[in-house]
Amino acid sequence: MTGSPPLIDTNILVYLFDADAPEKRRISKDLLTACWRSEARYSVSVQNLAEFSVVVTEKVENPMPVEDVKRFIRDILGFDGWNVVGYGGETILRAQEIRDRHRIHFWDALLAATMIESRIDTVISEDAHLLRVPGITVTNPYREE
Repeated sequence: MTGSPPLIDTNILVYLFDADAPEKRRISKDLLTACWRSEARYSVSVQNLAEFSVVVTEKVENPMPVEDVKRFIRDILGFDGWNVVGYGGETILRAQEIRDRHRIHFWDALLAATMIESRIDTVISEDAHLLRVPGITVTNPYREE
């Protein structure tokens, strides 16, 4: 499945703006700064961008201004250092199969199906749920080795 750059999961994007988690914020900033400087290339799903938007505007104690969220998403969409991937109807059907076979939440299964279709085999995330899907590697940048 190798071919596309690793996928940055929603939690990495959220921690970039989380003042309550300074170490995770620093690590997230280092990862994304490498992309903005063209030192690394990453993938992100439109699902990740949608989840990010909801989390930082509706699910945190101090929501981000919507205009800042829109600007951040536009910056990602407009920069060629990001491999932005989407999904269609067949992806949803594949996600349902992945959900049932590997007993993971539908939204994780949809991300896995999108990754498989986009030939992405690694996700950078602190969530280990996708380890249940064969062929997907999860790299947790926050875990001390």
